[in-house]
Amino acid sequence: MALNEELAAREELLAKAAMHQAFRSELEAANDEWQAALDDCSQAGNAAACYQKRLTQRIAILVLLNRLFAGPHLPGDAVKACTARGQAFGSCYDNLFAAADTVYAITARAFETSLAAVNIQTPTAPDGGGQASTAEDTFRAWRTAECTALNQSPMVDKAGGVIACQIELTWRELTTLAALLGRKPHWSERVMDYAPAFRACLDKGREEDVDLRIIDVFPDGGGEIIRLMGSRGRYDCAAVAATVSSFTPTAGRIPRPGEAEAIFVPVQGQRRPEIVLASPGGKPADCYETQAIIAAEARLSGWIAVSLCD
Repeated sequence: MALNEELAAREELLAKAAMHQAFRSELEAANDEWQAALDDCSQAGNAAACYQKRLTQRIAILVLLNRLFAGPHLPGDAVKACTARGQAFGSCYDNLFAAADTVYAITARAFETSLAAVNIQTPTAPDGGGQASTAEDTFRAWRTAECTALNQSPMVDKAGGVIACQIELTWRELTTLAALLGRKPHWSERVMDYAPAFRACLDKGREEDVDLRIIDVFPDGGGEIIRLMGSRGRYDCAAVAATVSSFTPTAGRIPRPGEAEAIFVPVQGQRRPEIVLASPGGKPADCYETQAIIAAEARLSGWIAVSLCD
Protein backbone atom coordinates (compact mmCIF):
# COMPACT_ATOMS: atom_id res chain seq x y z
CA MET A 1 0.00 0.00 0.00
CA ALA A 2 2.83 2.41 0.85
CA LEU A 3 4.58 1.71 -2.45
CA ASN A 4 1.32 2.18 -4.36
CA GLU A 5 0.76 5.52 -2.64
CA GLU A 6 4.27 6.70 -3.50
CA LEU A 7 3.81 5.54 -7.08
CA ALA A 8 0.52 7.44 -7.40
CA ALA A 9 2.11 10.62 -6.02
CA ARG A 10 4.94 10.38 -8.56
CA GLU A 11 2.47 9.75 -11.40
CA GLU A 12 0.42 12.79 -10.36
CA LEU A 13 3.49 15.00 -10.34
CA LEU A 14 4.63 13.76 -13.74
CA ALA A 15 1.16 14.35 -15.21
CA LYS A 16 1.68 18.10 -14.62
CA ALA A 17 5.13 18.25 -16.22
CA ALA A 18 5.70 19.98 -19.54
CA MET A 19 6.49 17.51 -22.32
CA HIS A 20 5.76 16.73 -25.97
CA GLN A 21 2.60 14.73 -26.71
CA ALA A 22 4.77 12.11 -28.42
CA PHE A 23 6.44 11.47 -25.08
CA ARG A 24 3.11 11.16 -23.27
CA SER A 25 1.98 8.58 -25.83
CA GLU A 26 5.15 6.52 -25.36
CA LEU A 27 4.81 6.80 -21.59
CA GLU A 28 1.21 5.53 -21.73
CA ALA A 29 2.34 2.53 -23.79
CA ALA A 30 5.11 1.82 -21.26
CA ASN A 31 2.60 2.10 -18.41
CA ASP A 32 0.38 -0.52 -20.09
CA GLU A 33 3.34 -2.91 -20.43
CA TRP A 34 4.31 -2.30 -16.81
CA GLN A 35 0.76 -2.90 -15.55
CA ALA A 36 0.65 -6.21 -17.40
CA ALA A 37 3.96 -7.23 -15.78
CA LEU A 38 2.61 -6.21 -12.37
CA ASP A 39 -0.59 -8.23 -12.89
CA ASP A 40 1.57 -11.28 -13.58
CA CYS A 41 2.73 -11.12 -9.97
CA SER A 42 -0.60 -12.53 -8.85
CA GLN A 43 0.52 -15.89 -10.32
CA ALA A 44 4.04 -15.77 -8.86
CA GLY A 45 5.17 -18.22 -6.20
CA ASN A 46 5.97 -15.31 -3.86
CA ALA A 47 3.48 -12.66 -4.95
CA ALA A 48 4.42 -10.13 -2.27
CA ALA A 49 8.11 -10.16 -3.22
CA CYS A 50 7.20 -9.87 -6.91
CA TYR A 51 4.94 -6.87 -6.31
CA GLN A 52 7.53 -5.18 -4.10
CA LYS A 53 10.34 -5.60 -6.64
CA ARG A 54 8.32 -4.40 -9.62
CA LEU A 55 6.72 -1.48 -7.77
CA THR A 56 10.14 -0.40 -6.49
CA GLN A 57 11.58 -0.58 -10.03
CA ARG A 58 8.71 1.46 -11.42
CA ILE A 59 9.07 4.09 -8.69
CA ALA A 60 12.78 4.40 -9.56
CA ILE A 61 11.82 5.02 -13.20
CA LEU A 62 9.23 7.63 -12.22
CA VAL A 63 11.69 9.32 -9.85
CA LEU A 64 14.07 9.72 -12.80
CA LEU A 65 11.26 10.85 -15.13
CA ASN A 66 10.08 13.42 -12.60
CA ARG A 67 13.64 14.63 -12.10
CA LEU A 68 14.09 14.83 -15.86
CA PHE A 69 10.89 16.71 -16.71
CA ALA A 70 9.75 18.37 -13.48
CA GLY A 71 12.82 18.59 -11.28
CA PRO A 72 16.28 20.13 -11.05
CA HIS A 73 19.07 19.09 -13.38
CA LEU A 74 20.35 15.54 -13.11
CA PRO A 75 23.64 14.97 -11.28
CA GLY A 76 26.63 14.70 -13.56
CA ASP A 77 28.58 12.14 -11.56
CA ALA A 78 27.25 8.65 -10.84
CA VAL A 79 30.09 7.94 -8.41
CA LYS A 80 29.19 10.97 -6.26
CA ALA A 81 25.50 10.02 -6.44
CA CYS A 82 26.15 6.49 -5.18
CA THR A 83 28.55 7.74 -2.51
CA ALA A 84 25.91 10.20 -1.26
CA ARG A 85 23.25 7.50 -1.12
CA GLY A 86 25.42 5.28 1.06
CA GLN A 87 24.47 2.14 -0.88
CA ALA A 88 26.67 -0.71 -2.02
CA PHE A 89 28.27 0.62 -5.20
CA GLY A 90 27.43 -2.40 -7.38
CA SER A 91 23.76 -2.32 -6.40
CA CYS A 92 23.56 1.47 -6.70
CA TYR A 93 25.11 1.50 -10.18
CA ASP A 94 22.84 -1.32 -11.34
CA ASN A 95 19.72 0.49 -10.11
CA LEU A 96 20.75 3.83 -11.63
CA PHE A 97 21.62 2.19 -14.94
CA ALA A 98 18.40 0.15 -15.13
CA ALA A 99 16.24 3.24 -14.55
CA ALA A 100 18.29 5.41 -16.93
CA ASP A 101 18.25 2.86 -19.74
CA THR A 102 14.48 2.31 -19.45
CA VAL A 103 13.79 6.04 -19.44
CA TYR A 104 16.16 6.44 -22.39
CA ALA A 105 14.19 3.85 -24.39
CA ILE A 106 10.92 5.71 -23.80
CA THR A 107 12.50 9.08 -24.57
CA ALA A 108 14.29 7.93 -27.73
CA ARG A 109 11.09 6.46 -29.18
CA ALA A 110 9.20 9.66 -28.40
CA PHE A 111 11.93 11.73 -30.04
CA GLU A 112 11.86 9.57 -33.18
CA THR A 113 8.08 9.92 -33.32
CA SER A 114 8.26 13.70 -32.96
CA LEU A 115 10.91 13.86 -35.71
CA ALA A 116 8.78 11.71 -38.01
CA ALA A 117 5.79 14.01 -37.43
CA VAL A 118 7.66 16.92 -39.01
CA ASN A 119 9.56 14.74 -41.53
CA ILE A 120 13.08 15.36 -40.22
CA GLN A 121 15.76 12.78 -40.86
CA THR A 122 17.46 11.08 -37.91
CA PRO A 123 21.01 12.41 -37.39
CA THR A 124 24.00 10.36 -38.53
CA ALA A 125 24.83 7.58 -36.10
CA PRO A 126 27.79 8.16 -33.76
CA ASP A 127 30.87 5.97 -34.20
CA GLY A 128 30.15 2.46 -33.03
CA GLY A 129 26.47 2.57 -34.01
CA GLY A 130 26.70 2.23 -37.78
CA GLN A 131 25.07 -1.22 -37.83
CA ALA A 132 22.17 -0.30 -35.53
CA SER A 133 18.63 -0.14 -36.86
CA THR A 134 17.10 2.35 -34.38
CA ALA A 135 18.16 5.42 -32.42
CA GLU A 136 18.06 3.33 -29.25
CA ASP A 137 20.44 0.69 -30.59
CA THR A 138 22.69 3.33 -32.13
CA PHE A 139 23.11 5.18 -28.87
CA ARG A 140 23.64 2.02 -26.83
CA ALA A 141 26.31 0.73 -29.22
CA TRP A 142 28.10 4.10 -29.14
CA ARG A 143 27.75 4.34 -25.34
CA THR A 144 29.40 0.94 -24.83
CA ALA A 145 32.21 1.68 -27.28
CA GLU A 146 32.85 5.14 -25.84
CA CYS A 147 32.95 4.01 -22.21
CA THR A 148 35.09 0.98 -22.99
CA ALA A 149 37.61 3.22 -24.75
CA LEU A 150 37.59 5.80 -21.96
CA ASN A 151 38.08 3.11 -19.34
CA GLN A 152 41.25 2.01 -21.11
CA SER A 153 42.73 5.51 -21.20
CA PRO A 154 45.43 6.31 -18.60
CA MET A 155 44.27 9.95 -18.66
CA VAL A 156 40.71 9.28 -17.42
CA ASP A 157 39.51 8.74 -13.85
CA LYS A 158 38.20 5.17 -13.83
CA ALA A 159 36.12 5.46 -10.63
CA GLY A 160 32.95 3.51 -11.22
CA GLY A 161 34.33 1.88 -14.35
CA VAL A 162 32.34 1.33 -17.53
CA ILE A 163 28.90 1.25 -15.88
CA ALA A 164 29.31 4.64 -14.15
CA CYS A 165 30.44 6.10 -17.47
CA GLN A 166 27.39 4.61 -19.22
CA ILE A 167 25.05 6.08 -16.60
CA GLU A 168 26.58 9.54 -17.01
CA LEU A 169 26.39 9.42 -20.83
CA THR A 170 22.75 8.30 -20.60
CA TRP A 171 21.89 11.11 -18.18
CA ARG A 172 23.56 13.59 -20.54
CA GLU A 173 21.64 12.25 -23.54
CA LEU A 174 18.37 12.30 -21.60
CA THR A 175 18.91 15.92 -20.63
CA THR A 176 19.38 16.90 -24.27
CA LEU A 177 16.32 14.97 -25.48
CA ALA A 178 14.11 16.24 -22.64
CA ALA A 179 14.85 19.84 -23.65
CA LEU A 180 13.70 18.99 -27.18
CA LEU A 181 10.57 17.27 -25.84
CA GLY A 182 9.19 20.25 -23.95
CA ARG A 183 11.02 20.38 -20.62
CA LYS A 184 10.84 23.78 -18.95
CA PRO A 185 13.56 25.05 -16.59
CA HIS A 186 13.07 24.05 -12.96
CA TRP A 187 12.81 26.85 -10.38
CA SER A 188 16.33 26.02 -9.17
CA GLU A 189 17.60 26.99 -12.62
CA ARG A 190 15.75 30.33 -12.48
CA VAL A 191 16.96 31.82 -9.21
CA MET A 192 17.64 35.18 -10.88
CA ASP A 193 13.96 35.43 -11.91
CA TYR A 194 12.77 34.53 -8.41
CA ALA A 195 15.41 36.54 -6.52
CA PRO A 196 13.18 39.50 -5.40
CA ALA A 197 10.46 37.15 -4.13
CA PHE A 198 13.01 34.88 -2.44
CA ARG A 199 14.58 37.88 -0.69
CA ALA A 200 11.16 39.12 0.49
CA CYS A 201 10.08 35.70 1.80
CA LEU A 202 13.38 35.14 3.61
CA ASP A 203 13.19 38.59 5.22
CA LYS A 204 9.61 37.94 6.32
CA GLY A 205 10.43 34.46 7.60
CA ARG A 206 13.24 35.62 9.85
CA GLU A 207 10.57 37.06 12.13
CA GLU A 208 9.38 33.47 12.68
CA ASP A 209 12.41 31.17 12.44
CA VAL A 210 16.15 30.73 11.79
CA ASP A 211 18.24 28.66 9.36
CA LEU A 212 15.68 29.33 6.64
CA ARG A 213 16.20 27.85 3.20
CA ILE A 214 13.89 27.56 0.18
CA ILE A 215 12.96 23.95 -0.61
CA ASP A 216 10.30 24.25 -3.32
CA VAL A 217 8.35 26.56 -5.62
CA PHE A 218 5.03 25.30 -6.97
CA PRO A 219 1.82 26.61 -8.60
CA ASP A 220 -1.24 27.27 -6.43
CA GLY A 221 -4.52 29.02 -7.27
CA GLY A 222 -3.20 30.81 -10.32
CA GLY A 223 -0.04 31.97 -8.54
CA GLU A 224 3.01 30.34 -7.01
CA ILE A 225 3.96 29.32 -3.49
CA ILE A 226 7.52 29.52 -2.22
CA ARG A 227 8.06 26.85 0.43
CA LEU A 228 10.72 27.40 3.09
CA MET A 229 12.14 25.26 5.85
CA GLY A 230 13.62 26.52 9.10
CA SER A 231 14.70 25.06 12.41
CA ARG A 232 11.09 25.03 13.68
CA GLY A 233 9.22 23.80 10.61
CA ARG A 234 8.07 24.51 7.06
CA TYR A 235 6.36 27.67 5.77
CA ASP A 236 4.48 28.74 2.64
CA CYS A 237 5.08 32.23 1.29
CA ALA A 238 3.15 33.96 -1.50
CA ALA A 239 5.03 36.89 -3.00
CA VAL A 240 4.90 38.97 -6.17
CA ALA A 241 8.24 40.57 -6.92
CA ALA A 242 9.37 41.98 -3.53
CA THR A 243 5.90 42.08 -1.92
CA VAL A 244 4.75 39.28 0.39
CA SER A 245 0.98 38.73 0.49
CA SER A 246 1.00 35.80 2.94
CA PHE A 247 3.42 33.82 5.09
CA THR A 248 1.96 30.86 7.00
CA PRO A 249 3.10 27.53 8.48
CA THR A 250 2.71 24.70 5.97
CA ALA A 251 -0.48 22.69 6.43
CA GLY A 252 0.26 18.99 6.92
CA ARG A 253 3.49 17.19 7.62
CA ILE A 254 3.82 15.15 4.40
CA PRO A 255 6.26 16.72 1.88
CA ARG A 256 5.26 17.23 -1.73
CA PRO A 257 6.90 14.75 -4.16
CA GLY A 258 10.12 16.35 -5.30
CA GLU A 259 10.30 18.71 -2.32
CA ALA A 260 13.93 19.48 -1.33
CA GLU A 261 15.36 17.92 -4.49
CA ALA A 262 16.84 21.39 -4.83
CA ILE A 263 17.37 23.94 -2.06
CA PHE A 264 18.35 27.58 -2.08
CA VAL A 265 20.53 28.29 0.95
CA PRO A 266 21.06 32.03 1.60
CA VAL A 267 24.36 33.33 2.89
CA GLN A 268 24.14 33.47 6.68
CA GLY A 269 27.25 35.14 8.11
CA GLN A 270 30.28 32.88 7.76
CA ARG A 271 28.27 29.64 7.77
CA ARG A 272 28.83 27.29 4.85
CA PRO A 273 25.71 25.83 3.18
CA GLU A 274 26.54 22.34 4.48
CA ILE A 275 25.87 23.52 8.05
CA VAL A 276 22.41 24.84 7.16
CA LEU A 277 21.57 21.80 5.02
CA ALA A 278 22.32 19.53 7.97
CA SER A 279 19.86 21.43 10.20
CA PRO A 280 16.83 19.51 11.57
CA GLY A 281 14.46 18.26 8.89
CA GLY A 282 17.00 18.19 6.05
CA LYS A 283 18.94 15.49 4.28
CA PRO A 284 22.63 14.86 5.08
CA ALA A 285 24.83 17.57 3.56
CA ASP A 286 26.66 14.93 1.50
CA CYS A 287 23.44 14.42 -0.46
CA TYR A 288 23.89 17.75 -2.25
CA GLU A 289 26.17 19.35 -4.81
CA THR A 290 26.26 23.13 -4.44
CA GLN A 291 26.72 26.08 -6.77
CA ALA A 292 27.20 29.68 -5.66
CA ILE A 293 24.52 32.20 -6.73
CA ILE A 294 24.63 36.00 -6.55
CA ALA A 295 21.66 38.19 -7.55
CA ALA A 296 23.05 41.63 -6.75
CA GLU A 297 19.95 43.63 -7.72
CA ALA A 298 17.83 41.73 -5.21
CA ARG A 299 20.54 41.70 -2.53
CA LEU A 300 20.40 37.91 -2.62
CA SER A 301 23.38 35.60 -2.39
CA GLY A 302 23.79 31.98 -1.43
CA TRP A 303 23.98 28.53 -2.96
CA ILE A 304 21.73 26.26 -4.97
CA ALA A 305 22.11 22.76 -3.59
CA VAL A 306 20.84 19.97 -5.86
CA SER A 307 20.13 16.55 -4.37
CA LEU A 308 22.19 13.52 -5.34
CA CYS A 309 20.09 11.22 -3.13
CA ASP A 310 16.67 9.66 -3.64
